[in-house]
Amino acid sequence: MKFLKWILTLIAGLSGIVALFAGGKNKEKVKQIKKDIKKSEKKVKKLKEENKNIKETQKNYERAVKELKKEKQKKVTHDVSADEAAEFLKQYTKKKK
Repeated sequence: MKFLKWILTLIAGLSGIVALFAGGKNKEKVKQIKKDIKKSEKKVKKLKEENKNIKETQKNYERAVKELKKEKQKKVTHDVSADEAAEFLKQYTKKKK
């Protein structure tokens, strides 16, 4: 019986030592995973900031386009009859000669 107990304690001791060595590698893997998570979170944060800046510039472009459209509508075109246009062209050709 003593011999059986001695073998069981020896097996338990060896398994404990193996568990210590195997557990150390798992800790390193966990640390590496945590580092990767932090890196990816930083990248996500950076991309969100870039997206925010892009959206702001798009809004600025849309505002500029709206302003240009308003200015275009405000411009008044002169009502010119065909006779006036013909007279202008005659005078223009005379000046060129």
